[in-house]
Amino acid sequence: MEENSLGRVLVVDDDPAVLSTISSILEGDYAVSAVTSGQEALALLKTVQVDLILLDLLMPEMDGLEVCAALKDNPDTAHIPVIFITVSDEPTSEELALDAGAVDYISKPLRPRVVKSRVGLQLEKGLYVQFLERMLRSKDLTIEKLRAESQELLDSIGLSKPR
Repeated sequence: MEENSLGRVLVVDDDPAVLSTISSILEGDYAVSAVTSGQEALALLKTVQVDLILLDLLMPEMDGLEVCAALKDNPDTAHIPVIFITVSDEPTSEELALDAGAVDYISKPLRPRVVKSRVGLQLEKGLYVQFLERMLRSKDLTIEKLRAESQELLDSIGLSKPR
């Protein structure tokens, strides 16, 4: 990762022009890696750690939903936030992406300020989560215990979140 970068971002899109556009939007602030397929992304993540993934929804061979499912099924990558990027205008695409575990959804054509803002927000959120995890460990608590207690509280007041 570049010393001055605010985080490591992996961009996965089968269109090299999109990869170039996103890289130019984020370079200077973030360390950016780019690949053109889901298989390449999964292989890269075995050796490189990233803080966020921008993932195209519609790709040949392995679409973004399949990639996201593989990420979420792997304990080494399940924690990495995924933002889907897509040209899809299907009304259910955003719902499918969020149901698959994405934290956000950006429609193409990409607007640089929107991309930068959403990436920045998710990376900032990740820093807060890391800080809280360190605090919990220092107090001999675990994220699992905290999640269980939070779920119990939500259940007790009738605000259960989907599991």
